[in-house]
Amino acid sequence: MQITIEASVGKLGSNRVDDVVKVQQLLAQQGMPVGLADGKCGPKTIASITTFQAGFLHRPDGLVEPGGKTLQRLSMVGFRPASTKGVAPAVVSPLDIRKAAPAEAGTSVTRLVERSTLGPLNPGLVAVSNSYMLKSLGKPRESFGSNCQPVTNEKLKKHIKTASTGPFKVTGLAPAVDSLSNIMTDIAKKQPEVYAVLGSAGMLCCRYVRGSTSSISNHSWGTAIDLTLNNVLDKRGDGMVQYGLTVIAPIFNEHGWYWGAAFKTEDAMHFEVGRALLEQFVLDIG
Repeated sequence: MQITIEASVGKLGSNRVDDVVKVQQLLAQQGMPVGLADGKCGPKTIASITTFQAGFLHRPDGLVEPGGKTLQRLSMVGFRPASTKGVAPAVVSPLDIRKAAPAEAGTSVTRLVERSTLGPLNPGLVAVSNSYMLKSLGKPRESFGSNCQPVTNEKLKKHIKTASTGPFKVTGLAPAVDSLSNIMTDIAKKQPEVYAVLGSAGMLCCRYVRGSTSSISNHSWGTAIDLTLNNVLDKRGDGMVQYGLTVIAPIFNEHGWYWGAAFKTEDAMHFEVGRALLEQFVLDIG
């Protein structure tokens, strides 16, 4: 049966309470982590709409219009768009919703979406090249390989620190660690479900970029971090991205960090300090 709404729901929508409840219920039935159907169109509801749309719209807009394509797809029992690969089968009854709820925080964030559906990434940010890193911070050590090795540059070592950022402890360039701690605070406020399952696969690690014998990883200066969600590491280079990473990437961007999903070889687990922020760090540490 086709569900109807009186006005638009979602980003910049009219968001009438009754309409929002209907859309939230439909999103939950399609396996989206929308949470409670409380009639409030917050960031979680808009993110769920956008992710759902990514499976069939070239440019998801986060808006459900009366009689529109998104509402039609939401009303299709059992319909699951391509971008929600890895989600459990669509929920079709209140009992199923209750059964699915306990696993939501641990599993919904790791479902995969296609990078190609995400639109422009890292707006206004520039990744930092090896040449600029070497010029600004010096060489972390004289030799590199494929495995992690310690920093031997005494000047750089003075600016390396270990600290808790909230969900995990890291070692990295001091201002980058401080910035990361601020990012985690924002994630805890804006995306608590993701924050609850965040983990680190490492920050400071002197080595080459994976697959290279000449390009030094920005991990070598302690200005990059790899993240896990629910202890799951996003697979590098497959063009698929964990949903949880897509919703925290804008928060990293707001703080001047560049998301590795935009690299030629997709690396969505990876976040690193962007060029403008690094320039500020260099001024701060002298």
